[in-house]
Amino acid sequence: MMNAHTDTPVLVGVNHGATNLKLLARQAAAKTDRIESASRKIGVTLYSPEGKRLYLRCFEISQINFHYITVFARMKVADSEVERIEQELRTMLDSRLKRLNKALVDAEAKCTANGISQLATYDVEPLAFDAKVFSMLDRRLLELIEKVDQLMPMLETLCIDEVITPSQLLIEKSRNKNAVRGATKAIRIVRASLERKANTPTPITAPSPLAASDEKSNDPVTDLVDAAAEHH
Repeated sequence: MMNAHTDTPVLVGVNHGATNLKLLARQAAAKTDRIESASRKIGVTLYSPEGKRLYLRCFEISQINFHYITVFARMKVADSEVERIEQELRTMLDSRLKRLNKALVDAEAKCTANGISQLATYDVEPLAFDAKVFSMLDRRLLELIEKVDQLMPMLETLCIDEVITPSQLLIEKSRNKNAVRGATKAIRIVRASLERKANTPTPITAPSPLAASDEKSNDPVTDLVDAAAEHH
């Protein structure tokens, strides 16, 4: 499976058509060039418009938030607290990866059961580039986006062949895209909480970013993050 203005990764290439250029023009502002840590460069190719938008709107902004959580927060917040947050972020992302893996297996099984051996393809050129990965959390989020990208043409094919209805297609697309969007929202809330903690003389507990929780905590901020993750 699995970036030259310095504030924007180099995604635009000679093979990117007008549609991709429009997507790139709306890329969320992020300044990963200000991250001084070393990064792995991972080749990524995204085919679906959903996968492209998720990367452009969610990935690098989340990287900035990850970097604050794992590096800058440690300057003012107890290391044990940061480690707790990191572990819960890993758990949240791994849970979402597990759900997307199951969705891929289920979609492939439906294709096989209905004699579908060739998937629908996109006429717009894919986005092919090297993504910077600074941490294990970056890597997990990137994998989430790639799995959503893999799933989209499978769902489109199932709809074309009348295995699922157009309404079911929209529901499944939304559910799987929200695996990334919900994680991005939870990461943003956790970073904001850690910033408040770093700037507050009295100790407070940062919220849990776990994707699902059957029990509500006594911390309203924790419950807010859990609810955001559950519904996105």
